[in-house]
Amino acid sequence: MANEFSPQARKGLVLAGLIGSAWLLSLGLSYTLPLDQTPGLLIGSLILLRAFLHTGLFIVAHDSMHASLVPGHPGLNSWIGKVCLMMYAGLSYERCSRNHIRHHLAPETFQDPDYQCCTKNNILDWYVHFMGNYLGGQQLLNLSFLWLTLVILNGSDLPVQIMHLLLFSVLPLIISSCQLFLVGTWLPHRRGATTRPGVTTRSLALHPALSFAACYHFGYHREHHESPSTPWFQLPQLRSESFI
Repeated sequence: MANEFSPQARKGLVLAGLIGSAWLLSLGLSYTLPLDQTPGLLIGSLILLRAFLHTGLFIVAHDSMHASLVPGHPGLNSWIGKVCLMMYAGLSYERCSRNHIRHHLAPETFQDPDYQCCTKNNILDWYVHFMGNYLGGQQLLNLSFLWLTLVILNGSDLPVQIMHLLLFSVLPLIISSCQLFLVGTWLPHRRGATTRPGVTTRSLALHPALSFAACYHFGYHREHHESPSTPWFQLPQLRSESFI
């Protein structure tokens, strides 16, 4: 039947559910921690975990943009993508989709919104350029509303709640944006890196376990550009097949 989920869709939905559930559970846990009684190592570990799960939300939304999360179910695809991007940073799914389509149509050109042609690989200038294409007034309002809601819901001790917000929402978002930019944009698309003749986009030579930890296999970037319909969890297999 046309409405049945394929094995790829079922696995994608399960993984998306696990990422989303873990993100919510870690959010609830981190905001209930008494910071003055919690070891710094645990706080630091939670920040990194929150950042990794935050990146996972974007990766799920990214697969939604390519209709590879739930193939054959465009409505469900876009709905999940919108929810993930709203949770991630109040981002507009439509705006992100438009930019990402342009990135795939003309990578590493002036038409590519993710590529900064005039920075001479200056990572900071490129990062500012990259973020500027996704940040806007409405997105900042959405994010401010989400964060204000978290502060209000978590008690009357405003300084403590602001500290929770900074540690477990703001800092993970910053780390995640750097992770996505570094592994998914700067390293694969920077000038001067060695690649095959006729190929501009390059992949990072990482073991699959390290590739997953680095950015949900987003570092296998050449494979993604050659097969955008392949979901993130199948990129290691696609990469191994390309070397056979």
